Amino acid sequence: MIKTIDVFFLLLAAGIFLWGLNKRMRLWRLGSPEKRKGATRRRVKALLFDGIAHRSIYREPYIGSIHLALFLGFAIPLFFMTVTQVMFTLPKPIAAAFSLILDIIGLAAFLALLLALHRRYISRPDRLTNKPDDLIALLLLLFIVTTGFMLEGLRLSVIGKDIRALAPVGYLFASFWDATDLSISAKGDLSAVIFRIHFFLVLGTIAYIPFSKLFHVISSPLTIWNRSFEPAGALGHLDLEDEAAESFGVTEIQEFTWKHLMDLDGCTQCGRCQDHCPAYLTEKPLSPKKLILDLRNHLHEHGPRLRPPKPDNEDSPEPSPLVDNVIREEVLWACTTCRSCMEHCPVFVEHVDKIIDMRRYQVLMESKFPDELTAAFRGLENNSNPWGLGFDTRADWAKGLDVPVMAELEDKEIDYLLFIGCIRSFDDRNKKVSTAMVKILKHLGVRFAILGMEEGCCGDPARRVGNEYLYQILAQTNIENFKRYGIKRILTTCPHCFNTIKNEYPQMGFSCEVLHHTTFLQECFENGRLKSDVPLKGKLTYHDPCYLGRYNNIYEAPRRVLQSVVDGDIREMRRSRSDSFCCGAGGGWMWMDENTGERINLERMKDVLATGSDAVATACPFCVTMFSDAVKDKNLENDIKVWDIAEIVADSLER
Repeated sequence: MIKTIDVFFLLLAAGIFLWGLNKRMRLWRLGSPEKRKGATRRRVKALLFDGIAHRSIYREPYIGSIHLALFLGFAIPLFFMTVTQVMFTLPKPIAAAFSLILDIIGLAAFLALLLALHRRYISRPDRLTNKPDDLIALLLLLFIVTTGFMLEGLRLSVIGKDIRALAPVGYLFASFWDATDLSISAKGDLSAVIFRIHFFLVLGTIAYIPFSKLFHVISSPLTIWNRSFEPAGALGHLDLEDEAAESFGVTEIQEFTWKHLMDLDGCTQCGRCQDHCPAYLTEKPLSPKKLILDLRNHLHEHGPRLRPPKPDNEDSPEPSPLVDNVIREEVLWACTTCRSCMEHCPVFVEHVDKIIDMRRYQVLMESKFPDELTAAFRGLENNSNPWGLGFDTRADWAKGLDVPVMAELEDKEIDYLLFIGCIRSFDDRNKKVSTAMVKILKHLGVRFAILGMEEGCCGDPARRVGNEYLYQILAQTNIENFKRYGIKRILTTCPHCFNTIKNEYPQMGFSCEVLHHTTFLQECFENGRLKSDVPLKGKLTYHDPCYLGRYNNIYEAPRRVLQSVVDGDIREMRRSRSDSFCCGAGGGWMWMDENTGERINLERMKDVLATGSDAVATACPFCVTMFSDAVKDKNLENDIKVWDIAEIVADSLER
């Protein structure tokens, strides 16, 4: 009779679990279609290393160790129990080894739970927000482990001392039961009671999972498995010629893709995204964590009524716009698209894509965007640059440098098209970088040319603020020129141009070899074509641009170039490589004013000053501009020099 009851409650717990799981999955299916298939080997590898081995969580070793101990403390006993049930009886040596392993893992899980409780409720970092569900989940797990040890102690107390050495924690509990002087019969009765408690705690936890924070044990592996393996720098393509589309971008929760809705449940609420967000850390209204949780709460609250209505007998649900109802407008526009949130998310939630999708609707369908962007849009529309400067002056920086222009060349066979970009063409400070790059190319004897006034903006400024229509016009114009001249290789000094042409133009039917100048220079130094004759002296630090590092994983090339041209001390900032802090100009902020909190470039300048360097080098025109502004704002012109790597290399060449 007892076994029948056990089976009944087991099936009941499983039924509640599956019912709850189905409710969650039905909400995900509200999302629009999206292809996330293929790359099976990479998905399996991601699941093994990031989902099971906790590679991404271990970027913070202390937290990673706690989480791994909890994971193993419940996954491995479940596995061993299954094996035991299948094999019925195990040889004594194997059973003894199982006992020792389970004891050690159980102890690790017990200590991890205590540490988790301490961290969440005593030393609590700002990024953690406690809810009743958090405490319930931790206490359930703690009681399960504790009752498990109590049962083990009772078993060893009855069996005898010869096995206890193989179960050190069980031995401690057995010693406690021995001290009670309970009879074997009483211990058996007590064991039955504790087993029922342990059994129902386990079943209750299983049933509770889909309705609690513990659901991330299901949803997080799914988000890891379904992560995007497209280039990190490529936003989703928007088909503006889709005649069936009623709108473009996202304004209602069900307009996100099913993967983006899955992300909302996959979030573990760890707050790492928030801890690395430059907007949040400089007191802007954006918290990536809160943005995801606000969307998730909205999905759970309003999702059930948004299920597709039955034909002919139900009206369509009332629309529920996200912006200003769920996500405040100022939150949406605070993002610099630096991708630091996504870089540090252990389960690969895609924050930036969701922000851009909502921006797209605001710009394309509502014509709502910060006032400062109006002039930038007008300039891009009329003269293909955000400042609206005459397109016929785009190549004025090259006057007197004898720079080849594609339209003027009789022989169109060149090694590289040098794509200058807007900032390097029009900004006085960044024109010097273009000049430096020309000097280097001529020194190397490279056959290169520029498009001159035929070159247009790559489209990044428009796309990152949601103006997909304008982006596609700008991109298509450049693509037509590339195809007309048969361009096979493009060299650029701007990570934003590099990322857009390399990773996003293929969505519009054009691809070729695209190099950033740091990679090109690294190759030239390593193959002996370049040699530094007048190295730079002094103390220097390097800033990783977001669109070069996190977007395209180029970290080593600029450092190796600097090692070839700097005769001094190259110092790393506290936040560098994938942890690099944004300069503050991405996501349209080059053309908007920061009126809230501290300016992001000033916060980054603190990292520069902390190194005690005489100069900061970077490899992006946005970063050069933002650092130059920070130096002026702090009156540090005589103390800190701002260089692009191309300038340092050009100055190091034999004069």
